[in-house]
Amino acid sequence: MLRSDLLALTADDLTVLSNRGLVKRALKEIEEGRVSSTITEDARGNVIVRWSDEVECVVPAGEELSDKHCSCSAIAVCRHVIELIKSSKPIARIHTLACTVKFLVPGDIRYTYCDCSEPSPCRHTLFGVWAFRQLSSEQMSGIISTQKETTPVPIDVLDEIENNLRSLLFVGMRGLSATAIGRLRRLEQTCRNSGLIWNAEILAELVQEKERYDSRDARFSPTKVVELIGELCIRCDAIRNDTGAVPQLFIHGSQADKLTEIGAARLLGLGCGVQVQRQNVRLIAYFQDTDSGTVVAVCQDFAESSQEANTEPPEFWKMAEKPAFKQVSFKTLGAGEMLLKGGKRTPNYQFLPSRTQVIVNPQTFEWESLRSPLLVEDFHSLRSHLQLQPPSSLRPRRLTENFHVFWVHQVENVQFSSIEQAVIAVLYDCDRNQAILKFPYTYRNRVGTETLLEHLLNKRLLFVAGHIYLSTEGLVITPVSLIFQTGESRIMLQPSICQPLEIDSNLNLSNTENTFLKDDLLDGYNRHPIASFLEQLQQVMSDLIVMGLERIDSQSLRHCQNICDFGKAMGFVDCIKRMTQFIKILEQKNNSLDWDWQPATEIILELSLLIKLSQDIMYRD
Repeated sequence: MLRSDLLALTADDLTVLSNRGLVKRALKEIEEGRVSSTITEDARGNVIVRWSDEVECVVPAGEELSDKHCSCSAIAVCRHVIELIKSSKPIARIHTLACTVKFLVPGDIRYTYCDCSEPSPCRHTLFGVWAFRQLSSEQMSGIISTQKETTPVPIDVLDEIENNLRSLLFVGMRGLSATAIGRLRRLEQTCRNSGLIWNAEILAELVQEKERYDSRDARFSPTKVVELIGELCIRCDAIRNDTGAVPQLFIHGSQADKLTEIGAARLLGLGCGVQVQRQNVRLIAYFQDTDSGTVVAVCQDFAESSQEANTEPPEFWKMAEKPAFKQVSFKTLGAGEMLLKGGKRTPNYQFLPSRTQVIVNPQTFEWESLRSPLLVEDFHSLRSHLQLQPPSSLRPRRLTENFHVFWVHQVENVQFSSIEQAVIAVLYDCDRNQAILKFPYTYRNRVGTETLLEHLLNKRLLFVAGHIYLSTEGLVITPVSLIFQTGESRIMLQPSICQPLEIDSNLNLSNTENTFLKDDLLDGYNRHPIASFLEQLQQVMSDLIVMGLERIDSQSLRHCQNICDFGKAMGFVDCIKRMTQFIKILEQKNNSLDWDWQPATEIILELSLLIKLSQDIMYRD
């Protein structure tokens, strides 16, 4: 058979050309042996399929599948023509237009699927073809920009950002006046007007941290302030020095990254995860808009009790019972289907519901219908895509960045690693490309850890939703939710917020229970010494930023000296060189009436940048 276009189509491609119910019904008839067929190809290249029910299908030579001729009474693409073909597919993601083009048959633009509303092949297909032609034959993936002219660099705005950061470092968060906060707010708007969207978002978060500090909100995180300042410096430097290695639209954002009104929509829940930060815990539920394919998140920060309170922090499943909005809990949201009449989407893709009614219904977890690029069938192509991604400080600042759903065909080597304190399994796609599932154990999600282990060992896994990243092990996914087949139905497991009642009553984990470390031993267990140094350096910087250089005292100086000694013992050079200079500058403060604090702020900015960039590399996601 010479029709390579037909041979390249998979069952999932056929659902794009017809519908999923039609394909499933046809596959079932073939698997059960209810129909048989003979396939011939005449001299002109016409493909003829004769079925045992006396139906004949003809796919004319040179015509696409939708131009078929069939003797049955079906009006649309019928089951007799769509039961044959499979292959992997190229994908072009057009970030600025929020469109994804999937080429179902390589080299044939008649078989393309785009998530826009235009008829196929749409104009986005042409963009994708042009972009693929820019890649060399050896490249599996790439980032192509159509921009030919260099974007003017708003030097004055970048200078104003750095001047405000220096002033902040001198007076500290505690000494930042209302006038200074007003300047930061105006600077945020200036950044938006200049197209520096992500810079503006960081400034807004800095102001939010200041408000939390003033109101004595337990969610205030001084270490997050260090990370925000470091990221802001990274983006400003990358905008000033455009090498072309990373598209500027990634670094500073575009005018499309704005607060967007959302009308009536149906959002499909993809699970609820937990992000543990130093001063708070964030619950975040993920959704895909079934019409546009956009992935959004609903999140809320919960303050952690202070160590002085001497109270045990609540388990995550108890926190997930709290309402996200409209008296609906996070757990219900993550597993449900949300029908709404309005809301807003922030630049970082957080969904803010309106005051209109929101209805949350249960779902059947038919995740085969999820839209790409969220749904991943080919692990290899996703890995190639990730290899080209810059560090997170140079990418769009979206809550849903690198969040995907894996379509799993096989699971092997399920185990609990007592060394890594994590549930680990090897996942395979339909082409036997593999990825690693890794769910870290903590005392507060111990119920979910045990339940996940039991489900992976005893139930059929269909889909995994979570954040993905590349490591030395390969492609790794940290699961937020998993879909299992149980008889004729499907269930969702959200391991981070799993309740005790969800554990199988017949579950026996006596062999693995003793491998779980106690909570006091988990803190610092198996921590890399480089990560330990970075955490201590970040803590010293956060104390300085909160206090301000004008209030620096001898105790702060000792802390700086201690971290400097620790870094020397570890073999650090660049950071220790800066810390040594910083200590000398601070020592001059007590011996001079005319102390120049500007060099000290420059070193803090550089160290904050190095801390954030190191985190991006070590914990790349």
